Amino acid sequence: MLAAAMELLLQEYRTRPMARFAAGVMVFGLVLWLASIVSGALPAPLWILLMVGLVIAGVYYVNRLVGTLKRHILWHLRRRLIVTYIFIAVVPIVLILVLVGLAAVMLNGQFAAFLVAHRVREQVGELRQVNRVVAHEAHLSQARTPAELLGQLRRFYVQELSTHTASYPDLEISLSIGSEKEAFYLNGKPLNKVPTIPVWFHREEFAGVVADGGRIFLRSVDEGETSAGPITMVLSEPFTPQLLDIVGSGIGPVGVVFNPQKHGMPIPPVAGDVVTGMSRGASTGAITLQSKSVVLPPPANFLDADVFGTSALNPIGWSGVREKRVPRPLFVYVTSRLSTLTGQLLGPLGRYSHIYVELFLVVAAIFLAIELMSLLVGIQLTRSVTTTVDKLYGATKRIRAGDLSHRINLPAHDQLSSLGEAFDNMTASLRRLMEEAQEKTILEHDLEMAREVQQQLFPSKVPEAPGVKLCGACRPARGVSGDYYDFLPMGGKRLGMVLGDVSGKGISAALIMSAVQSIIRTRLYADAPSEERLDSARLSTADFFGQLNQQMYENTPDEKYATCFYALYDASSRRIVYTNAGHPPPLVLRNGTTIKLDVGGTPLGLISPMTYCEAEVRLEPGDLLVAFSDGLTEAENNFEEQFGEGRLIEALRRAQGDSLESLVNEIYRSIDDWTGSKEPQDDMTLIVAMATE
Repeated sequence: MLAAAMELLLQEYRTRPMARFAAGVMVFGLVLWLASIVSGALPAPLWILLMVGLVIAGVYYVNRLVGTLKRHILWHLRRRLIVTYIFIAVVPIVLILVLVGLAAVMLNGQFAAFLVAHRVREQVGELRQVNRVVAHEAHLSQARTPAELLGQLRRFYVQELSTHTASYPDLEISLSIGSEKEAFYLNGKPLNKVPTIPVWFHREEFAGVVADGGRIFLRSVDEGETSAGPITMVLSEPFTPQLLDIVGSGIGPVGVVFNPQKHGMPIPPVAGDVVTGMSRGASTGAITLQSKSVVLPPPANFLDADVFGTSALNPIGWSGVREKRVPRPLFVYVTSRLSTLTGQLLGPLGRYSHIYVELFLVVAAIFLAIELMSLLVGIQLTRSVTTTVDKLYGATKRIRAGDLSHRINLPAHDQLSSLGEAFDNMTASLRRLMEEAQEKTILEHDLEMAREVQQQLFPSKVPEAPGVKLCGACRPARGVSGDYYDFLPMGGKRLGMVLGDVSGKGISAALIMSAVQSIIRTRLYADAPSEERLDSARLSTADFFGQLNQQMYENTPDEKYATCFYALYDASSRRIVYTNAGHPPPLVLRNGTTIKLDVGGTPLGLISPMTYCEAEVRLEPGDLLVAFSDGLTEAENNFEEQFGEGRLIEALRRAQGDSLESLVNEIYRSIDDWTGSKEPQDDMTLIVAMATE
């Protein structure tokens, strides 16, 4: 085996110049390595030259490897499919798992930093509360002199709060009443350096993180009035390892880095009683504090990785002339573990909160098992793919040549091999679709003829009537419409107006609409003598709809009905007598008001027998009568909101001064803008009548 490998390498070296170049690069690299060991650092250009040679040789042999894989491994379709499944199924899962792992580490690290920052804010809040309690005690004190009151407050701190020394490590207390001052630690030990109140402090209370004298403090200041005079209380808790132990408890070790030199502050001493446990970089001057007793817990399992999070605190410069934060923030870092942070997150939620974590792990395991099964199934399928693909390829050539009668006739032993049967079915469906396409062409031609015939049913010319201008329009949703409108001259100065809407759309609704139109015209022209009064029984809109309802009820399917509005206009009296059979009430716009014409009854053909009512309205000059089908007001936009009657009225008022044709166009334009499409969702029919002088 080894001898064969050596022979192969020698053959490569003798026959290929790039192999000799790669061998020379490797020898050159070995010489550089030995020279660096003997003489130390070597000139950088030599190493750069070595890297260039390695890149050239690497690119060459990677291309050689890819070509070899294509020729010997990926030549067979089965192997190509296996590699494809690996890249499709395995590689993405691995990348997703790596991405999820990185996200978990980064997010948990920042969660740990958030917990630390939150605890720092809580510690500041506790100092504020302590100051408030002491301020309350000072306000209630009966001491008359500053010295007496300062003594009482000192005893209060030392006696009442001494048990909380561990919660406020190295807490510095400064009290001043007038010229009298007291400064001490919480354990009663005197404090040598007393913090001064900056010139920018002009309020009763302050709490936050401050930079003072090259050190960082949690500081709370409170001012108030007492019986002995105004008092100022300053609590300062320096950043120490003990404080970092408190904020990092249950999380992990916490560290703080701050460079006072970059802020023009003095550098505090490192050792001694001032700040114990502080270290400073020799060259940078940066001060570093670390937790003293908090250690990173051992991992709970092999997935329990340690995480690292960072955050920044923006302390306020205490000694400045203005209240502003230092330019460079305080850098805080924390190290923790995933299990620790999970406990911090789920612990306050109770014992049952861990059920979700366990459920997630179970689902992840199930998903992984399904992924492995999918990979195995994919590999097994490749055994039948080659045969099926060959047959499919031959069949496609026959189909491309126009032979739609060709069939594969491949037995369907499994789902993949049944692809041949599906291909045969597809070929048959394709042949059937071509036949149906021819039939559809014929049907579309017939539908176009039906549309042209239906257009002849609508009024080709608007009749003229004294005192009123008329206009009508219909936009079908499917070529032919189930809506119907008509203007019916009835002799003398009378005019009929009809607007109907048959339930449904398409050809069936159009056929019923044609029958309704034929019935209406036949009855009106047979029953309307030219000199009869408008309100006579023979011209009653209610009686007419009663007869029409009975005829539709007897001659149409049960699920078919029609809403209809029928009005008779008498120019001599300017009156309109109307009946509304379940149709959207037409509107009369008069001087900014709206009148709805809703008197009538149920839709036609729905219930029989049915008695309808009629009403009348007088049209004054300038009035606008609008009758419309529900396709206008129920047109919906992308959010399924209907156009509505209100928007219809707005469109009418915008165009009320224009011609009736312009008014109709404005209504349709408003609906198109609302729906975002010029393809109507339902038949939209409109009659407009404007009263003139």
